[in-house]
Amino acid sequence: MTNHPEIVVVGSHAPGLFVRVDRLPFFGETVIGWDYKEPMDGGKGSNQAIAAARMGGSVSFVGCFGQDRIGNQGIKWLEESGVNLDHIFRSPDVASGVGFIMLDANGVPAMVTSMGANGELNIREVKKALADMKGASLMLTQFEIPLKVSLEAACFAQSVGMKTVINPAPAPIHSFNNMGCADILVPNEFEAKALLGIDPKKATNPAKMAKELRQEWGAQYVIITSGEKGVVGSEAAGEWIIEAPKIKVKDTGGAGDVFCASLCVELTQGKTIQDAALWACYTATLSVGSEGTIPAFPTREEVTDWVSSWEKNKKGSNKN
Repeated sequence: MTNHPEIVVVGSHAPGLFVRVDRLPFFGETVIGWDYKEPMDGGKGSNQAIAAARMGGSVSFVGCFGQDRIGNQGIKWLEESGVNLDHIFRSPDVASGVGFIMLDANGVPAMVTSMGANGELNIREVKKALADMKGASLMLTQFEIPLKVSLEAACFAQSVGMKTVINPAPAPIHSFNNMGCADILVPNEFEAKALLGIDPKKATNPAKMAKELRQEWGAQYVIITSGEKGVVGSEAAGEWIIEAPKIKVKDTGGAGDVFCASLCVELTQGKTIQDAALWACYTATLSVGSEGTIPAFPTREEVTDWVSSWEKNKKGSNKN
């Protein structure tokens, strides 16, 4: 490539198959669902690449697709969003990844992902792709591809001068050597607990978890996302909180991907970590106010207009 992207996303494509339920089933239980859909929805990697491109980022995607309808469809979505695909791979033997999502009455998802071709992505191919794009500013990865590939890719990206953002999702089941390869670590509360070996049901202090993760991973920054509560960040200077604006939630699917994508775009534009996190919080909040995943990913203009309107309404409320 002669024109290097600013952001390289190394990750998955596993579109979601959605069904709505009154409540999630218990183990061994069957519940009746309705409204089955195969909407425009990617995996964590392709979602983040598309969301970053929608926000005006210069993005390249590195991932593996099956040679099937789902793979062809994912490539089309990425191309239509303006994501560079010079370094994608196709598996001749393994089907594309797919996710199975149940949405409860509040629109909160429970998800299972079958890795499929995502599991075929290997570090040799990823390193070759990253070496070809070593002029990029930042690499973003997640855990929907083999964990070792994500972590080694991050270490290699650092070696060629890229900042690294790791979104440890889905949360790892087993402990592992993190290799100290994250400049910025962005888990949600559940993932933060998993990384620290804390019981997911245990009440915790997100600020304390963020600080512990930063020290354990050797990261410059840790940002824990907490949905409608906003985010908690940790850096050498201390911990900080950003509250999320209030909005009527229609669908939270993909909100974490939007946050990570928007954060990366803002960082490549020279924003401080807190300013980037604030804008990412705005972007993710706006996305949950619309139905769907990729169709709900906002553009920069949409976020700018919404933030302006929200701030005016907030000032008006404060006067009253």
